[in-house]
Amino acid sequence: MENSGSLTGHILSQGRTDGPTPTANTAKVFLVMALVLGILVAVGALVVLATGDTFSDLFDGFLNS
Repeated sequence: MENSGSLTGHILSQGRTDGPTPTANTAKVFLVMALVLGILVAVGALVVLATGDTFSDLFDGFLNS
């Protein structure tokens, strides 16, 4: 029994013992993370393509004057 008064030690002593990581869960998490990352990259690329000319035109007046 943990008697040191440490809240972290108490919480950790209540947890499950370490076991092997289920591969099915890991594969699902990896797939979802890859999908979300792909969506974020695609949205970022669309934003850059949509606003690239606008920012370029906006700052052309300052740089070329």
